[in-house]
Amino acid sequence: DVDRTLTGKQGVAGPMCPGNKVYGHIFDTAYGTGPLTLSHVGRSFADTFCQRCYVGIVTTGDVSGPGSKARAKVVEHLGASGRLLSSRWSGPAGRSHARRSCQGVKVDSPLVAGCQDGTKQHAVASIVEWHRSQHVHIEDQNVWHFDDRWDNVEAFTGTGMNARQVSCHPRKGEIGRCGAAEHEIVNKTGVAACTLI
Repeated sequence: DVDRTLTGKQGVAGPMCPGNKVYGHIFDTAYGTGPLTLSHVGRSFADTFCQRCYVGIVTTGDVSGPGSKARAKVVEHLGASGRLLSSRWSGPAGRSHARRSCQGVKVDSPLVAGCQDGTKQHAVASIVEWHRSQHVHIEDQNVWHFDDRWDNVEAFTGTGMNARQVSCHPRKGEIGRCGAAEHEIVNKTGVAACTLI
């Protein structure tokens, strides 16, 4: 996930969100708009178990749209921390601003934008298939999805893949505030909510 997972609330860092970094020259259109703010994990997850993982993104938003500086910055940091096989975007908002269910959507990259909440598990499975086409075979039990919203995490129940809710403290309603923290990126199996972490 991107919004409030790889990013935090726009413009918020310092004591409330230590480890976040504000990029004042890059505009972020998510949740009220403002300067792009990468969470601690969005800046780097090199110190987590995922430091050598094949990585990808499935997000509901459009990461400020095709060709945006926000997309470029997120991809730059994602690729620096993990194995990102392509910087091309796919999915409903891959090359537009569309949003819809990702059930049945076939992707042609590990970066997927525009999946309605509750359907991200379908895009993650499609990314695993795409990796197979690149001769990278990842078993479902070795797949993790991290997201600030419980409905997106819960949807992984019964898929054989793992999902964990992040951006647990502080929160504003159903969304996180600061984005993912390094200690939340763990290789514990199953599906877990903030209350269980």
